[in-house]
Amino acid sequence: MTGSDIDELLADGRIELVPVDVRAAAALLEEAARHLTSAAAIASTDPNGAYSLLYDAVRKAVTAHMLARGYRVAGGRLGGHEAVVRYAEASLSEGPYSEHVAQLDRMRRARNRSEYGLATFGARQLQTDLEHARAIVAAVQVNLA
Repeated sequence: MTGSDIDELLADGRIELVPVDVRAAAALLEEAARHLTSAAAIASTDPNGAYSLLYDAVRKAVTAHMLARGYRVAGGRLGGHEAVVRYAEASLSEGPYSEHVAQLDRMRRARNRSEYGLATFGARQLQTDLEHARAIVAAVQVNLA
């Protein structure tokens, strides 16, 4: 995906322009890092809770990236999490983090099945996706530095 994909998200009303907010972006990124630490801490006792936390860490990190560049998910629409994923694919999929960003939509769908269905996560999937989440949060940290 490219900058034109971000233009498409804007044109479709999936994301909107807002004033750049570096302070809010930094706060979200700090919260994302805390979520990753918490997810790792509870992974063996509460895998579904850990998965929700690791997914939320990624979502908040990507949202931080958006805010630092003057975007946010458009309010009042369904599919906000999908818009965050599409934005991540458009803005973070180049370079060393591409393999991790490529897993984000699968992670979104897995978290959704857990949240609204009966899916549970095994230790292997949890560890794999925790590594993807750490890498995506790191990608945002590098991009905002």
